[in-house]
Amino acid sequence: MPITKIGVTLLIVGLVVGVVAGYGTGFILYQQQMSQLESDISALQASITALNSTLQNVQADLSSTQTALSEALADVTSLQTQLTDTQALLAEAQAELIPGRLPILHVGDWWIMEIVFNETTYIVTMNLTGEGPNYYVWYSEYNPPFMGMYNSTDWIDKSTINPMWSQGQSEYTYDNTTITYTYNMTFLYTYYAGVPFPLIVGKEFNMTEIMTYTTTMDNITYAYEYNMSYVFEVETIESVTVPAGTFTCFKVNMWNATGGALAYTMWYSDEAKTWVKYVDYTTTPEMRYELKDYSV
Repeated sequence: MPITKIGVTLLIVGLVVGVVAGYGTGFILYQQQMSQLESDISALQASITALNSTLQNVQADLSSTQTALSEALADVTSLQTQLTDTQALLAEAQAELIPGRLPILHVGDWWIMEIVFNETTYIVTMNLTGEGPNYYVWYSEYNPPFMGMYNSTDWIDKSTINPMWSQGQSEYTYDNTTITYTYNMTFLYTYYAGVPFPLIVGKEFNMTEIMTYTTTMDNITYAYEYNMSYVFEVETIESVTVPAGTFTCFKVNMWNATGGALAYTMWYSDEAKTWVKYVDYTTTPEMRYELKDYSV
């Protein structure tokens, strides 16, 4: 059949209509896809916002937890310090219950001793002013000057309560002229078959004391060395009354190991943490020390 002009026209029109119709359908589908995509993006943005909010909350919770943890660690450290201090106090309190124990001293402790020698009374004020790992530091003042000495600083061995080193100021009067000078003394003690503390009735041991004394006077240095050996004996426990009060004491004798003569008798009090009475038989007349007051 021959294609007429009208037929061709109709064919073209049909093709155009078909193309337009197809394009319209595709455009509609594209718009739908874009709308869905926009909806998905909005949902994703909402999810991201929610996730950010959750993350912020988690970070805030973490920060709060870290703060609480730091506070808890600080509390633990504080409790550990308190426990250590409490254990130290407990150990000291337990030691306080042991008679004749090695005394535990503290900065701020003080004692006032009265020395009577050759019908003159001297007052010695001793203050514990410092301490190190193995020593205490005592500062003493003498009123009036005792044998020329008017103050001294002593480093005391914590394990024996014996001096390790001493330095001080003193004066010497000669031909109506008074000369002020300083001195240094070092002490070395060697113990055989025991040490002073704890004090136990019947305890005996030997002790050697070496004292080196150095002084400078008028630009001249003098040095002396003193060497003595003693037998240390804890004789008994007895009550002793001195100006500071009445104390239950360990009576201790020290004998000259060479000649056998009694050199010193001392009465030690746990309560006062010192010798509350001390008699020196090596001087003429004998020298007596008694505790006048104290705070420990």
